[in-house]
Amino acid sequence: MAILIQTSNNPVSPAAAQRLAVTRAGQLSAFVTRERRGADQRCPWELVSLTGHSDAERAAMAWIVAEAVMRQRCGPSPTAFPAWERATLAGRKLQGVEREVVLSFAEPVFKPQEKATAEEHHGVPGYVGEWLWYLLALEQPDLPDRVREYLAEPSLTVTDSGGDGLVIHRVGGAVASALMFRLWEMKKYTGGRDQISGTIKGAWDQLASSGTRYLAAQMGWAYKHVAGDVGAFVSMLPDLWANGDSRGGAGVSVATNSSATPQRRAFSRSHERIPRLKHAGQLQGLIIAVDDFAGFAAQVQETVWTAL
Repeated sequence: MAILIQTSNNPVSPAAAQRLAVTRAGQLSAFVTRERRGADQRCPWELVSLTGHSDAERAAMAWIVAEAVMRQRCGPSPTAFPAWERATLAGRKLQGVEREVVLSFAEPVFKPQEKATAEEHHGVPGYVGEWLWYLLALEQPDLPDRVREYLAEPSLTVTDSGGDGLVIHRVGGAVASALMFRLWEMKKYTGGRDQISGTIKGAWDQLASSGTRYLAAQMGWAYKHVAGDVGAFVSMLPDLWANGDSRGGAGVSVATNSSATPQRRAFSRSHERIPRLKHAGQLQGLIIAVDDFAGFAAQVQETVWTAL
């Protein structure tokens, strides 16, 4: 049966994309512009734009995401990621046992639709949106008074009902430091500019109603990776959230088409959706704008599936 992938019509090979990515240190942030907005709001926000790129640059960005995703998904397997990377860069299909093993890691998210009449695959854009947020957060440099202690990796599935992101920072410098966390909800939006506010509201409502449960789920995973005072802090996350403690915060990130980017205000009423977080600095918004975001997500899928 023929396997259908929404192709990107990009003539750039994965090998050429990888070579360009290397010249940018493999950093997604090398391709973005950032603009802080809403400084006068309870919930300020940042616009991160991945726009106006050549086919080669767009392919390099897709490679950076695809490589990071597959490296995480293949986990400790000694053979899966190297086999995928070699075959993808060589432009050849994996066969036999190698294909079977790599397929087991890639298929749960990136398996293409098998029928032209199938409904649009919404999971891939949402998953790619989470990875855009994660890679941008991972690449953010530490500051003297703000050091990242923990960053949760994206889930391995597209149907996980828990929170999408968790970051813990140590703030205040070496003399009087304190730990703070932010729970993030990620959404994708591929409609028109006039409707993105509904997606933002829905994300805040989700955090407001389920944040404590999300943190309880994140706590079990994070506790395996941190120790000392950070470990003790992790054990307190659900309580801190439920009490609206100033050491906790929330964020909403929306990955969308550049054409849907808010032109003026956004996140201006976010504080109304999650009233328990009343302290300054507790709320943060993020818009990740990509030219033809759904097409870019399809390009990441296409890159992952090159060898399969």
